[in-house]
Amino acid sequence: MVEIFEHGYAVVIGVDENNIGQLALPVVKKDVTAVYDVLIHPERCAYDPDNVKLLNGADATSENILDALSWLQEKVKDDKKATAVIYYSGHGMVDQKTGQYYLIPYDIRSLGKIRFDALNAEEFNSEISDIQSDRLLVILDCCHAAGMDVKDINIDVLEGSKHVKETAYPIGLPDTKNIPAYNATAGGKAVSDLIDGTGRAILNSSTGSQSSYIRKDKAMSLFTYHFIEALTGHAPHPDDATVVLVTDVMSWVTHEVKKSAAKEDREQTPVMRTTGVFPVAQLIGGKGLSKGVDGLPAAPPDPLAPLPSIQVSDGSVFMGNVSAGGDIAGRDINKHIGDVIYGDKVGGNKVSGDKISIGTISGNSGVVIGRNSSFDNSTHTTTNSGDTFHMSGDFRGSNLNINSTLENVIQSINTLPDADASAKADLIRLVAQLDKLLTQIPAAKSQKLSTETKFLIETAASPNPNPTMLTMLGNGLKQTASLFKDNFPQILDTATKIVTAVITASSAAG
Repeated sequence: MVEIFEHGYAVVIGVDENNIGQLALPVVKKDVTAVYDVLIHPERCAYDPDNVKLLNGADATSENILDALSWLQEKVKDDKKATAVIYYSGHGMVDQKTGQYYLIPYDIRSLGKIRFDALNAEEFNSEISDIQSDRLLVILDCCHAAGMDVKDINIDVLEGSKHVKETAYPIGLPDTKNIPAYNATAGGKAVSDLIDGTGRAILNSSTGSQSSYIRKDKAMSLFTYHFIEALTGHAPHPDDATVVLVTDVMSWVTHEVKKSAAKEDREQTPVMRTTGVFPVAQLIGGKGLSKGVDGLPAAPPDPLAPLPSIQVSDGSVFMGNVSAGGDIAGRDINKHIGDVIYGDKVGGNKVSGDKISIGTISGNSGVVIGRNSSFDNSTHTTTNSGDTFHMSGDFRGSNLNINSTLENVIQSINTLPDADASAKADLIRLVAQLDKLLTQIPAAKSQKLSTETKFLIETAASPNPNPTMLTMLGNGLKQTASLFKDNFPQILDTATKIVTAVITASSAAG
């Protein structure tokens, strides 16, 4: 049964159209529509649709943006358990003469009139500060490029452009200045956990004059793609987590956006600040990934995949992006199931017995099927032809498990910028020790621990790693390892030593 997040409120703003045609950002409409759909979908973030306002197109005027923030203020003021989310995507520019930052709404007449027509960041910040919610997340995507495969937007040809400069939003909300490092905690396990914790957080899509890039397929921006990933379970989390923490969002988005941009020889580094750790959404409708599909474990959904259809008790249907046949109401929400297998996704509940849908599998070692099956390296063969993955050998059972492997971590350790040879050798030894220990626990749990270890070390090996993120990832790894402290205390001990070694090496770099 899906649990609606009744205390979640959101304003999703996208300035995709503009009076100045050259400033139009068609991808922003895709971004805000995708974010809105994920927030209100009963099997994703599960916000009540009445508590989420979407503003885009010709409606995204300066006045309407301020009205939307006022709406949010009114929504949360009488709800002591409220969590508020603001998502803004559009152009942001600095007035070169005054140094003031402005958000560019739909109804701007000329860049030379930015002080008259645009939305001053100070006024925007003031309205956000008046949102009386113990939990607030602000997401800003304000410095757009035209895409990785074409040149960036050129505002120099526009009237009044000499007076402005496009740049990222100045990350300095009054509530988030000079914030110390924070510690991540385990994900929550029930809808009640969504009202636990307090704090205010801000996540900016890029740093300084960096651009915010679009995926090559132009489906959405890199930032929004990875943001939706974080909201739907891609970030490392405990197996039994049923809510998404703000730290899940921040760590995943910051790491993945930077990595995706680097693959295209671009630089985009999101910036994050928070005063606390708190949940911001349901994870797969509050069921979590461990029971996400018909009560069975599920892989995190692809942000580009169609959202599932939902049929509610009064006969109305939630069709992903469309609500048809009446309002969605109540908590008795049942999935509308079909029999179709399309692309690399499985829809419906007709996969049973020995039928298995296998997505992308990299590598050719350590793959076994079945709870008690084994892997015989001398007898197996694998081939990959087109969209078909063929496996032969002695495979039994109906579940796919992937043995823990940390084989790629050594390469990252060797690239740690300021760790000496002795420190690198110690870290390689600890990782090998952890890899050996992980063979004692179930494959799914060992895979999670190895993924978190790789994530931590890869982040430390990146140029100028963020100390706050490293601390957060380290705490997450230790939290996961602590789940085995009673039966396998060596796992927690080794994971703790790895975290200490990584943080020490990173501190030396600073």
